Amino acid sequence: MGSFRNRLLVLIIGLVIATQSVTLIAVLARVEGTVEGRAAEQLTAGGKLIEQFLSFRAAQLASGVSVLAADFGFREAVASGDKQTLLSAANNQMRRIGADLMLLLDNHGQLLASTMVGVDAGTERALRQLIDSSNMTSDRLHVMSLGGRPYQFFLAPVRAPDNIGWVAMGFAVDDTLAKRMGELVGTEISLVAAGSGHQPYVASTLGAEERHELATQRFLEAQGERSRRVVLGSQQYLVVSRRLPSSPDAVDVVVARQMHAVLAPYRDVRDAMLVIGTIALALAVCMGLLAGRSASRPIAALVSAARRIEEGRYDAPVAVRGAKDFRQLATTFNAMQTGIKEREERITHLAYHDALTGLPNRVYGENHIETWLRQDASTPLALVLIDVRNLPEINATLGHHVGDEALNEVARRLRQNVSQGDLVARLSAHQFLVATRPCSLQRAPLLAEQLTGTIRAGFHVANVSLDMDAIAGVAAYPDHSNNSRELLRCAQLALHDASESRSRVAIYVTGRDAQHRRRLMLLTELRAALERGGLTLVYQPKVDMGTRTVKSVEALSRWTHPDLGFVSPTEFVQLAEQTGNSRRLTSWVLETAIGQMAVWRREGLEVDVALNLSAADILDASLGDEVLRTLKAHGVPPTSLLLEITESAVMLDPVLAARHMQVLQVAGVRFAIDDFGTGYSSLSHLSRLPFDELKIDRSLIAHAHERKDDATIVASTIELAHSMSLRVVAEGVETGESWNLLRRLGCDFAQGFLVSRPIPADQIVSFIRTANQVLQDTDSTVRQIRALEELSSTGKNR
Repeated sequence: MGSFRNRLLVLIIGLVIATQSVTLIAVLARVEGTVEGRAAEQLTAGGKLIEQFLSFRAAQLASGVSVLAADFGFREAVASGDKQTLLSAANNQMRRIGADLMLLLDNHGQLLASTMVGVDAGTERALRQLIDSSNMTSDRLHVMSLGGRPYQFFLAPVRAPDNIGWVAMGFAVDDTLAKRMGELVGTEISLVAAGSGHQPYVASTLGAEERHELATQRFLEAQGERSRRVVLGSQQYLVVSRRLPSSPDAVDVVVARQMHAVLAPYRDVRDAMLVIGTIALALAVCMGLLAGRSASRPIAALVSAARRIEEGRYDAPVAVRGAKDFRQLATTFNAMQTGIKEREERITHLAYHDALTGLPNRVYGENHIETWLRQDASTPLALVLIDVRNLPEINATLGHHVGDEALNEVARRLRQNVSQGDLVARLSAHQFLVATRPCSLQRAPLLAEQLTGTIRAGFHVANVSLDMDAIAGVAAYPDHSNNSRELLRCAQLALHDASESRSRVAIYVTGRDAQHRRRLMLLTELRAALERGGLTLVYQPKVDMGTRTVKSVEALSRWTHPDLGFVSPTEFVQLAEQTGNSRRLTSWVLETAIGQMAVWRREGLEVDVALNLSAADILDASLGDEVLRTLKAHGVPPTSLLLEITESAVMLDPVLAARHMQVLQVAGVRFAIDDFGTGYSSLSHLSRLPFDELKIDRSLIAHAHERKDDATIVASTIELAHSMSLRVVAEGVETGESWNLLRRLGCDFAQGFLVSRPIPADQIVSFIRTANQVLQDTDSTVRQIRALEELSSTGKNR
C-alpha cells in the first residue's frame, strides 16, 4: 500500500468510484423522480379519461331515457298502468343502451314499476330523492346508492301531455365497470362511492384486501390530483384520486399502479448504469495498473540507481524509458551521480591527503602500512618520523606563505630520496613519515641520517635562504612492533628521545613505553592529587652555624602515589610546570606551609619557613596578593616567610621578577636565590634583585673538602655573598668534613642529611628543641658533629 504504484491505483480507482457514485446517485434520483412523475401524469390522464368515459355514459343514458319517455306506447302503458307493457318497453330500451336498472315513479315518488328486485323502505326514500333531483342535466353525473349498490342515473318526465310520472335508468357502478375502465386506461381502477350513512362502496380491479384498505384511506377525503405512494395489502402503489362532479352521492375515481411496475424503467436505467459503472471501474483498474506500471518502472529504476549511489557505485548510468519528465529526471540523476562521484573522489583524496603538499596523511599512512604488513609479514619494514622543528619560527618570522613553500620543498626532497614504492606522508604541521621496505633496523638509521641531511641542506624559497632544523625517530618491523599504530607510536617516542638528547636521529629503545606510561599517569593524576590532598609537606631543618641553633626549615613537597609509590619531587614538579599546574601546586604549598607555621606559633615555636617558587610563579602578578592574603588569614608575620627562586627562573625576565619581588619585600617577605652555581646567570642582574640569602648548590658542597677547586669556589661564593650583604646557606651538608670546612669559611647556615633528613610537621617541634639544646651544650666542633650525627640517625629512624 505504501508504494507509489499502489497509491496511484488507489487514487485512480477512488476518483472513478467517487465520480461514478455521485453521478449514479444524482442520475438515479433524477430518473426515479422523472419516472414517478411521468407515471403520475399517466395516472392523472387516466383519471380524466375515466371521467370522460362516465360523462359519455351519462349522455348515452340521458338519450336512452329520453327516447323511452317519449315513446307513445310506453306513455299509454304508463297512463293505463299496464306493467307488462311498461317492463317490456323498458327492457328493450335497457338492452339497447346497456343499462342495468329502470324505475317508473309517479309524481309523488312512489315506485310504479322496476327491474330492481327487493325494493325496501330505504330504497323508496332514495327514489323520492330522485324526484327532488328532477333538474338533472345530461352534462352532470348522478350517482345514487340503491340496495347497497351505486348506480349512475338519469331521470326524465313522462308527459301525456301533462306530467304523469318519472322514468329513470341507471348503469351499475361495479367491478365490471371498473374492469372495463382499467382495460381502457391500462391501470388499476377503483370507484369509491360514499353514500350517506353507508360504508363506502368500492368497485375495483384490485383484490379484496387492497380494496378494503382503499376504502379506509384518508387521502380520499383530500381534494386534488396529487400523486402519492400508498401501501395496499402487501404492495406499494402510486395512486391519483379524482373526485367526480356527481350528485347526490360523491364518487372518487382512484387510478393506481404498483410501484414495481412504475419503477420498471428506473430499474432498467439503474441496471444499465450499474453495468456501465462496473465496466468503467474495470477500465479504471486496468488504466490504473497500466499507469502505475508505466510510472513505477521509471521510479523503480531511479530507486535502484539511488541505492547504487548510496552504496558508492557510480559506474552504471540511469536509463529510463517513458514520459519526458522521467527522462529528464533520469538525465538529472546521471548528472547528479557524476557530480557526486567527482566530489566523493575529491573528498576522499582530501580525507587521505594533505592539501598543501599533496602527500598522504596520517590515516592513509596507517592504512597503507597495515596493508603492507597484512600482505607480506616476512619483509622487514622501517619507519622514519621526521620533525622540522624550526618551522613555527619560520611561520612567525617570515609568514606562513614562506613556511608553506618550505614544506613543499621538504616534501619534494623526501620523495626524491626514497624509492618509488616507498611511502612519504605528512602526519602533522611539521612532521613527515617515510615508510620503506625492505629495510632492516641496521639500515634504517642511515636512511634517517640521509633524509634529515637532505632537509638540512640549504633552502632557498620565496627569495629567502633558510636552514631547516630536522630530527628523526626510527622504528622497525618486526623488531619493535607488528602493528602500524604501534610502530608509529614507537617512532614518535624515538623522535621525542631525539629532541631531548639533542641528537639528529634516535632509534626506539624497548622499555621506553613504561616510562612514557608512567609520565602520562602522573600527568593525569597530579591535578587529582592536588584536589584530594594526595600530596604532603615535610620540613628539613637548617642550622645557624654561628649560634648553633635551628631557626628555620625548608618546606619540601612529597607525593606517594597509590600504585607507583614514592614519586620524586624533581619528577612531579617538572610535570606540574609542563602542564600548567605549577601555580596550583604553589598555592597548595603556600596554604599548607603557612597554616603549619600558625600551628607551630600556637605551640610556642617561632621558626622561619622557606618555600620554593618556579619561574611561572615569580612572573605571575597575582602571587604577591595571594602570599600576603594567606599570611594575614593565618596571622603569620611576613618576615617569617622566605621564598626560594632559582637563578634560571629569575633570568627569564629579570625586570618583571624584580618588580614582583619588591612588592613582597616591602611587606617583609624575604627571598633566597636557590641552586646558585649551577646556572649561567649574570652577576650584574643578581646584584639588582632584592635577595636576602644565597644557597650554594649541593654539587659544590659534596666534594669541597676533597677538591681544592670546589673549596675555592665555595669560599669565593661566600665572600661574594657577604660583600652583597647576603646570608649564605650551604645545601647537601652530609659529612663532618663539610661541616668543618663551612665553619672555617664563615658560612651562615648548613642544611643537609648531617643535620636532619626532611621530617613530618608533627616532629619538628621536638626535633628543634632537642637540637638546640644539644648543639648549645658544647663548643667542641667534634662533639657538635657527633651530636648532629646522632640527631640525624634518630631522625632517620623516626
